[in-house]
Amino acid sequence: MATPFDTTLKQLLDAFAADWIGWLAPRLDLPADATASPFNADLSLVQLSADRVFRLNPPADGLLHVEPQASHDTDLVQRLHEYNVLLHRYADQVYSVVLLLRREANSPSLTGMLRRRYGGGRLYDTFRYFVVRVWELPVEALLAGGVGTLPLALLTDEAEPRLGELVDRIDTRLRTDGTPDDTRRLVLTSGYILLGLRYDDVQIQSAFVRARGMKESTTYQAILREGRQEGRQEGEREGRLEGMREAILDILAERFGVVPPEVTVRVQNETDLIRLRNTHRAALTVASPDVLLR
Repeated sequence: MATPFDTTLKQLLDAFAADWIGWLAPRLDLPADATASPFNADLSLVQLSADRVFRLNPPADGLLHVEPQASHDTDLVQRLHEYNVLLHRYADQVYSVVLLLRREANSPSLTGMLRRRYGGGRLYDTFRYFVVRVWELPVEALLAGGVGTLPLALLTDEAEPRLGELVDRIDTRLRTDGTPDDTRRLVLTSGYILLGLRYDDVQIQSAFVRARGMKESTTYQAILREGRQEGRQEGEREGRLEGMREAILDILAERFGVVPPEVTVRVQNETDLIRLRNTHRAALTVASPDVLLR
């Protein structure tokens, strides 16, 4: 189910794609100056609640799939593999990245490699992916990086004893660089929301009071609180959509065994909750999955 943290990461990835690509490039052995463009969702076989897919621009080649994860998911690697296979229809190379936002999302099974074997033990498939554990990252490297990845610095272990100082440094940098107010608010609001992964409201508010302008600006604090509430509401909506999509596909799989890819695409791309509810009812009685396409 989507959460406020999922929604926040989605906004950061959309608004600061260049910063994220530049930050991930050395971890994927891509050129340091690699760039990318959002992958056309109309062509994608999957619609994910929190992640983003980008097409790498020349001289780099392929697709980049970023999957942020805030909680433990036993099916994560399996799902990542499925997405990777589906996206291979559109590129020979697909880079799959798991971005673990906190320790609760970690697992010994997240080794960066999935091996599949036959009953006799013979290896028949190997899937490699990349794992980034945010809490292990050096805070200074993130603070020196792109604007879009600055909020991640607050989730590192190194940040814990000096949250207020780091929020102040982020705010100072944004002001010094002449960052537009809308962008500055988005970055700080994102940091405010993401801190909820590790800290309670009292600790978060205490950290943000130190940011320049926060002491005297009750309006600014209200913007941050409003942003967090909006994130919650958007997360709840995305959660309802995703739950309904899963229910529809589960019913079809149970009734017919195999769900045609085009039906899966249509269901996963649907964002109208009422239409999904109607489709859910229809899935219980249709003669075949293809009927839903009409």
